[in-house]
This record gives sequence, C-alpha cells and structure tokens, in this order.
Amino acid sequence: MMEMNTRKAPVSQSGKRGGHRRGAGRKPIGITRKISLTLPQECWDEIDRCCHRGDYSVSEVLRAIIADNLHNADFL
Repeated sequence: MMEMNTRKAPVSQSGKRGGHRRGAGRKPIGITRKISLTLPQECWDEIDRCCHRGDYSVSEVLRAIIADNLHNADFL
C-alpha cells in the first residue's frame, strides 16, 4: 500500500510581506515631469562633481540649483 504524504509545503514568507499598504513607500516631494536637458559638457561635469562631492543624485543637484536661482528667471 502506498503512503500519502500529509505534510504541507512550507508557506512562502513573501506572501505575507509587501503589497499596497496605507502610508508605505517613498513620500512625494512634488510633481514629476519628464524632460530632456541639453547642457554643455562643462555643466554636466560640474553637476557630476557636485553629485560625487556630497553623494547626491543628479535630480537633487538640479533641484537645488533651480530652487536657488528661480527668482532670477524674470531677468531672462
């Protein structure tokens, strides 16, 4: 007579984690708009230098530059 295996397969832990939860995830800092930005190589080099100096992302550096200088946009 053949014995039947009555043990159940282990439940995966991943089934109990993740998914949509209220308040989970990265908090928004604003509205995202995709753009393409063409700058001279010297500008990109300076942006890269700022990124590496403080371990910042390109987005963080550009956001800071824009925030610090947006009031000058009227003079363009």
